[in-house]
Amino acid sequence: MTAAELTPEGTVRRLFDALNAQDFESAAGAVAEHCRWESVAAETAHTGSQPIVNGLRAFAHAFPDWHAEITSLVVQGSIVVVEWASGGTFNGDAFRGEAPNGRSFHRRGCAVAEVEGGKIVAYRDYYDRATMLDQLDLRHLL
Repeated sequence: MTAAELTPEGTVRRLFDALNAQDFESAAGAVAEHCRWESVAAETAHTGSQPIVNGLRAFAHAFPDWHAEITSLVVQGSIVVVEWASGGTFNGDAFRGEAPNGRSFHRRGCAVAEVEGGKIVAYRDYYDRATMLDQLDLRHLL
């Protein structure tokens, strides 16, 4: 790994690149074992690289064409704030107990990542969950 990939910005970009490639081993390498990953919209939190990556993997399996693009990124010391846009089509595995329906979503959000030693130690994700579920015809999951 290069020195640039170990900076706070490089670590977050490495995570997004790994997720877009569905390279979950590399994604786990960007997340500290004690990381707390919070989805504020879903009111869920996971701790540890494997539970976090398992959740991301399950999401990607439900939306096999899922992708996330960094649209803006700001770094202040060890804190990285990233605006992102993502989308995908629900034609893979079940999602939250629901069968695939072929519908697509596009959402934008913002995340705050805290990075130490080339690993994400805390991650808070903010997005409009209701809009995503509306697009997927799954609003009843709110």
